[in-house]
Amino acid sequence: MHSRQRFIRGLLLAGFGFAAFFVLEFLFEWNRLGQPDITSMTWVAKNNPKLVDVLSPMARAYNNVLAMLLATIGLAIPLTANMHTPKLIEMFLRDRTNQVMLFLCAFGAANVLFVAWMVGPDFPPIWAIRLAVFGVLLGWAALIPYFFYVVRFLDPSDILRRLKDQVCEQVDRGLDGGDTEECQDIVHERLQQIGTIVLKSIDRADRGVVQEGIWALKQILDYYGPKKASLPAAWYKVDRKDFVGLSAEAIEIINEDRTWLEHKVLHQLYVAYQGGLPKSPDAVSSISDATRVIALHMAERGDERALVLAVRFFNNFLREAIKRKDVHAIYDLFYQYRLIARDCGEGRPELLKQFGNYFRHYAQTAAQNGMPFVAQFVSFDLGWIVRRAYESKSPAASKLLDDVLVIDHLAYGKIVAMVAKAKILLGGFFVESGLKDEAERVRKSLSNAPAAEIAAVGQDLMEVEERCFWEVTDRQVNFEWVAPERKQSVKAFLESFSSASSSST
Repeated sequence: MHSRQRFIRGLLLAGFGFAAFFVLEFLFEWNRLGQPDITSMTWVAKNNPKLVDVLSPMARAYNNVLAMLLATIGLAIPLTANMHTPKLIEMFLRDRTNQVMLFLCAFGAANVLFVAWMVGPDFPPIWAIRLAVFGVLLGWAALIPYFFYVVRFLDPSDILRRLKDQVCEQVDRGLDGGDTEECQDIVHERLQQIGTIVLKSIDRADRGVVQEGIWALKQILDYYGPKKASLPAAWYKVDRKDFVGLSAEAIEIINEDRTWLEHKVLHQLYVAYQGGLPKSPDAVSSISDATRVIALHMAERGDERALVLAVRFFNNFLREAIKRKDVHAIYDLFYQYRLIARDCGEGRPELLKQFGNYFRHYAQTAAQNGMPFVAQFVSFDLGWIVRRAYESKSPAASKLLDDVLVIDHLAYGKIVAMVAKAKILLGGFFVESGLKDEAERVRKSLSNAPAAEIAAVGQDLMEVEERCFWEVTDRQVNFEWVAPERKQSVKAFLESFSSASSSST
């Protein structure tokens, strides 16, 4: 439920509750005193100064309440804005509920004072007094729900929801023929505000808000995607003021691909990813997962250009993780990449081929950056994609197999056990699937390694019994584990080495 709905519900409950209690209180005393008539219950025309005495404490109390309310707002809003986004002050002042409540409180306090001033020895403004009294009661009834409303307004979760809703509102305005440039400006500003909240939350290690901000960006694209095709052509045109720092050619590509909003959202995730790498593994994992889901939804909608853009940003994540030598992030990204290949690769052989190039490229980049072991788990992940490609009879399967086989399983004359094991598992898969030519390609790629070392590596594979890795990891499954029903095919592939050796002699 939105804060405004909660406030209205709270106001109604407090108003009815106060009114019911006051009515019951009055009826009890009225009955106890013999149900006197109205003239017995009024000071009008009897002692008009008493009316001022009644209104004076109301005015003082109302003024004190208004002072406390303004002091709370004056302190809480700037402090919270400093923590999350300076634009919070503007959001607070533009909010209709805040405008109405601040006006009513100020008006009610002023009205009580004015009515007290109007009372004269022979001039009892009875209806003005009634209005003032009921206004005071309404103001006090609204005080508690409005206090909760202000507190909720400062909740970063609520701020993110408001920003997300405002972006979605501008998309709807664009559909309804609103001023396109104005809508774009508001969208740019709100997305940057969400990005700022995520960055500041990363700095404070506020993991819950970070994840909510990341998911809000993802939800914006979920809302935008189905409506995108119905937007006018002017919506897709942006210029340098919208993307400061991009070249004219880059902006031209964005305009041609009609992906400025996706680019803006993914850029916020990329900046957050850069900020999260040295500080927040949770944020890094959440961003990569959200980007994968974004790419999946783009693929489901058939938005190929947006999908390619999401993949390019994924590559940016990989480069940043490699630059910082963040093994956890690299490990996570390749797993997410593997899922993208599974969910988005079917029917897109060219994209799958690109994935093979990317895996090889970033494995080599990691090795050049002092992390040769990255190629070891990349060989398992790419091998998994190869198996999926052959199972689905993808035209990209053979090219992907080449990408795995080119990963070197020898380093300085010694076998790299993990890479060799990944290739052996792949060979076992081909034997099981009856793909003799592919199994032979794998065997030939391993033929430059000493047979004894291949046999030892294969024996290690066959002896792994536990599916779970012996430490807690994000994936948890042991790379080297072979399902019992597949051990026979792996064994048959290993035996092909000794058969080839015998035939050669």
